[in-house]
Amino acid sequence: MSTTKFFSVAVVGVLMASIMLGLFQVSASNAFAPTAEANPRLIYWPPVSVWQDQRGNVVIDRGWIQPMSLAWSPSGKYLLIFGRVQMSASMATPVNTLIIDMEDGSLVHSFDLDVGYDLSQDTLVSFAFSSDETKIFYVTIPNTDWRPRIYSVNLDGTSPSFITFPNSTAVTDIRNPYLIDVTSDGALVYTSCETVYNWTSGQYEYTSYIWKHQLSTGEKSLVLELEGMDELITGLKVSPLNDKIAYATGSEIWVVDINGAEPPTKVTNTSNGRIAAFISWTSNGTMLTYSEFNGTITESGCVVYHSISNDIMVVNLDGSDKRVILTDGYRLTWSSVNASVATYIKIFSPTTLSAPYLIDLSKPITPNPDTDGDGLSDAEELNDKLGNFLNPLDPTDIYQDYDGDGLTNLEEINYGTYYGREDCDGDGLSDGVEVKVFRTNPTMADTDDDGVADGLEAAATGLNAFVSVLPEGWIRMTLQWSNKTMYVSTNSSVLGVVFNSTSMALTVNVGGPDGTTGVANITIPVDMISSLSSVTVTLDNQPIDFQISQVGGYVQIYVQYHHSFHELTTHLSGGGGGGTGGVDLTGILSYWWLILSIAIVAVASVIAAIIVKRG
Repeated sequence: MSTTKFFSVAVVGVLMASIMLGLFQVSASNAFAPTAEANPRLIYWPPVSVWQDQRGNVVIDRGWIQPMSLAWSPSGKYLLIFGRVQMSASMATPVNTLIIDMEDGSLVHSFDLDVGYDLSQDTLVSFAFSSDETKIFYVTIPNTDWRPRIYSVNLDGTSPSFITFPNSTAVTDIRNPYLIDVTSDGALVYTSCETVYNWTSGQYEYTSYIWKHQLSTGEKSLVLELEGMDELITGLKVSPLNDKIAYATGSEIWVVDINGAEPPTKVTNTSNGRIAAFISWTSNGTMLTYSEFNGTITESGCVVYHSISNDIMVVNLDGSDKRVILTDGYRLTWSSVNASVATYIKIFSPTTLSAPYLIDLSKPITPNPDTDGDGLSDAEELNDKLGNFLNPLDPTDIYQDYDGDGLTNLEEINYGTYYGREDCDGDGLSDGVEVKVFRTNPTMADTDDDGVADGLEAAATGLNAFVSVLPEGWIRMTLQWSNKTMYVSTNSSVLGVVFNSTSMALTVNVGGPDGTTGVANITIPVDMISSLSSVTVTLDNQPIDFQISQVGGYVQIYVQYHHSFHELTTHLSGGGGGGTGGVDLTGILSYWWLILSIAIVAVASVIAAIIVKRG
C-alpha cells in the first residue's frame, strides 16, 4: 500500500472525527414543498417576537395575514400575497403586499400598495407579474376622482408608474371587479364593466369589456364586449399558450380567442346558480379550475358574499368531468412549472380565519395539516380565540417558555394557562412551580378549596422553588430550603417535588415517553451531606446506579433511567438501600473534550490501518 493511499484514508478518518466533533456542520435539506404531514402546507406567516414592557409584563407580538389575492410569477419563483397583513403588533408602517420566494418560502419584500380603500376591501382584487418578473401590475382607485387606473410597481413596491385607464371613455363609470392578467409576450389583459345612466328609462346600462393593451407600444384592442348587468365579468385568466382567455360571467364559464377573432365558447355553468370567480388554467392548458360561492351581483357591480363556504371546481374545456377538488378555500392558482402544485387561500371552518397554502393535488390531502411538524395542527397554532399565539412555521416555539414560568408553551396550552402571564391564577406561585413542584392547579388560586391560597400552603412547607425551561426540552428547578439551594436539571417531565427535611430526602416525580431514556442532574450543597459515600439514589424505592462528584462547594449527582413514571429519590444521609455511587469524576469530567477527541481519532486511525492492511 502506497504512502499516498494511506494518507488519503487517514484524511478521511480525521474528517470523520472532525464531523463527529462538530467542526463541520452539514445543513439539512429545506425543500419548500407539501409533505405527508402537511399537504397543503402553509406558505408564510409572520414570526412571533416576545419581550417585556417597562412594567415587566410579557408582550407577545404576533403578526397575522388575512389573504385576499394570490399571484404566481411566470417562472414560479415568486408568489404575491395581498390582503390585510400585520407583520407585528408593534409595527408602525402597515403593509398589504408580500413577495415570497417559492423556492424556500422566505419573505423577499413587504410593502403597502396603494390600491385605494374600495379595492383594499375587495376579495376579487387581482394582480399580475410582468413576463420578466420585474414589475407588478395592479388597479388603484384614488380618492380624488375615484376613476380606476392601472399601474405598475417594481418587485419591491417602488416606482409606481401609470399604465392606462381601464374604461373606454372618461365619461363612463366603471364597476368592480377589476381583473387583470399579463401574457408572456408583454400584453396586459384586463376587464372593465362600464355604466351609463339612461335618462329615458331611468336605469343604468351595463357593458362589460375585455381589453388587450400592448405594454411596449401602448396599443389597445378590444377582445370582447358583453351587454347587461348579468354579464358582469367575475373571473379572468390567460391560457398558458397565450392564445385564449377564460372568463366567468356570474354563473357561467367561457373561453374566448385572445384576439377576439372567434365567438366565445361556453364551458359550463355553476351549481345552483352560484357565482364563479378566480379562474385558473392548469399548466398544460387542458382544464380550468374556478371557485363557486354563494353571492349576488348588484347594481353597483359588487359581488356580495352570503356565506364563506366555497367549492373549488375543475372541468375540461369541453365541459366534461366537472368535479369538486377542494371545499375549504378559494382562489386556486396553478404553478407554471409543476402540473400538480397550486396555491390557494385555505379557510379554517368554522372560524373565518384564512391563510395562504401550497398544495400538491397528486398526493393525499392532509385533513389537519401540521406544517412545522411539531404535533400541533396549523389551525390550533393560528387560532387566537383559543389564546394561541404560536407560529405554525416554527417547530421550536412549543418548547419555548414565553413568560418564563417554567411551563413550555405547549404545556401552557395543555394546562389551560396563558403563556403571556407567569402566574395565571394570581396565587403567588408561578404556573410551572404549581405543576412541577407542588402539584396544584395553575388555573385555581385555591386548588383544594380549603380557604387558603396555594401560595400560602406552599410557603408553609418551607420549600421555595423556581422552574425554568432549558433548550432541547430540558427543565431546571431551583429549590431553596432554609438557607440551602438545590438544583435539578432533567429531560423528563416533572410532576411534583417533595423535600423531606427529617430524612433529608429529595423526591422528584419524573415521567416521559416509554422507550426513551431519562436523565437527571441533581446538585446539592456539600454541607448537606456527611460524605460522598453517604449519598444513595432510589427509583420507585429500588436502588439505582448513579455517578457523583464534588465541584467546589457542591455535590453533583448524575442518574439515568428508562422513562415511564417514577419516583426518583436522592437520600442525602444514606438509607433507601442505595445504588452504586461515590465515584469522584471531578478531574476526569473536566477533560471530557480531550478524552472524546483522542478516542475518535484513535477509532479513525484503526479504521485507516484496517483499510491499508486489506489494500
